[in-house]
Amino acid sequence: MCGTSHDALDIAFVKFSRTEKNWSFKLIQSQSIDIEDGIKSRLSKSTQMNGLDLLLLDRDFAKFCAVSVNEFKRKFQIEPEFIASHGVTIFHQPQNGVTLQIGSGAILSAITNNVVISDFRMQDVAKNGQGAPLVPYADRKLFPESYFTVNLGGFANLSVNDSGTKALGFDICPCNLILNHYSHQLGFAYDKGGEIGKSGNINAELLSNLNKLSFYSESSPKSLGYEWFVSNYLPLFPSHISPKDGLATAIEHIAIQIGSVLNKPEKCLVTGGGAHNHFLLERIQYHSQSTLDIPDRNLIEFKEAICFAFLGLLRLNAEFNIDSNVTGSDSNTCAGAVYLP
Repeated sequence: MCGTSHDALDIAFVKFSRTEKNWSFKLIQSQSIDIEDGIKSRLSKSTQMNGLDLLLLDRDFAKFCAVSVNEFKRKFQIEPEFIASHGVTIFHQPQNGVTLQIGSGAILSAITNNVVISDFRMQDVAKNGQGAPLVPYADRKLFPESYFTVNLGGFANLSVNDSGTKALGFDICPCNLILNHYSHQLGFAYDKGGEIGKSGNINAELLSNLNKLSFYSESSPKSLGYEWFVSNYLPLFPSHISPKDGLATAIEHIAIQIGSVLNKPEKCLVTGGGAHNHFLLERIQYHSQSTLDIPDRNLIEFKEAICFAFLGLLRLNAEFNIDSNVTGSDSNTCAGAVYLP
């Protein structure tokens, strides 16, 4: 798993078990591997690449993933039954019927000598769905004790696990994408603990403009892509704003938007890199009616990888792994391209 922020490649070795009614999992080994600087730099420019350069990046990122997986297997002396790979999302425009996750499953399978399941989104988009978020289906099966689950990644997304309703989930707002944007300007990879943002001042006009974005008034199903972030979100931040004030305002905006959907006094499981931002969590709790449940570090950092492993397992079992109620597609889907070594 590699998210929109391109922070690292997350690898999780997971065992799943099923009874008549429930699924359970055990995270056996896990590791986050820094993305090579050359590849990370190319990923940051990927939406402006020509076709050949993007194809070469697809190849090189897949090779990087394959080498990382092989080293992971040797280090922990394991041999997985299969690999489920999310890849990296480059373009996500479901309104135009397209989405692209690079990191070739064919190359990954050839180099690791494993069965690989990849390209989870395109089938749903072809059925007029959003192709995202996909994690709510896994959340409903693996974390039924949490009414809400929120992942604070490049974008923040929500799952609602009320067993009495249809599956529900959607992207809420940008999260680490904007926080890291300003942290990088100050020479940091991220705002550790939210201390920089906490020291800044909220720009009231900017906060108001952010909260007025039309996406927030749209009903689900809905999802966000990097292109929307660049064209609709980032331009709202004035060039003269200081990084500290940009962070403070972004944190307050994220907290308001997340708090608006955590509108019931229920437990909310919070994961993703943003769960390490204590100031962000403090502001989310302030604006929310829910009780935030912060799990151990392994679940914070590897829940998304665990969920995609689960979606891969369902694909191999020829079971549905995308719920049309979440994505708005014409029907449920057993999604993913399967490559045999």
